[in-house]
Amino acid sequence: KPMVAQPILNSIAAQLFVKDVQASCDFFVGKLGFVVDFVYGRPPFYGQVRRDQARLTLRHVDEPVFAGDIREREGLLSASITVGSLEEIEDLFRAYQAAGVAFQQSLRNEPWGARTFIVSDPDGNLILFAGPAG
Repeated sequence: KPMVAQPILNSIAAQLFVKDVQASCDFFVGKLGFVVDFVYGRPPFYGQVRRDQARLTLRHVDEPVFAGDIREREGLLSASITVGSLEEIEDLFRAYQAAGVAFQQSLRNEPWGARTFIVSDPDGNLILFAGPAG
């Protein structure tokens, strides 16, 4: 059987559902250090923010996407973003702490060998940041 090269997946952009795309862009830029790749529509109903290789798309919705408080009770993540070292995850946590970011979970070691924290955006989207524990 001849060897067939498999397509390589280069990146991912998680989609977050938000009430106000511009306000979300302001949060990701001002608090989390992202830059705006684009916003589309007047008023904006779609956009993308990026920091290094991490991309998040922002999609306007008028109605709640999750029923009740299921997202908080179950810790339903909207995105997971990784960094490469213990120092980077700790530096990132401290920077977000200094910026007054709301945390769903503080910095902690996980039993599977990761060091993680979870940020909550203004719309309640939960974003996990993870790095190695050591």
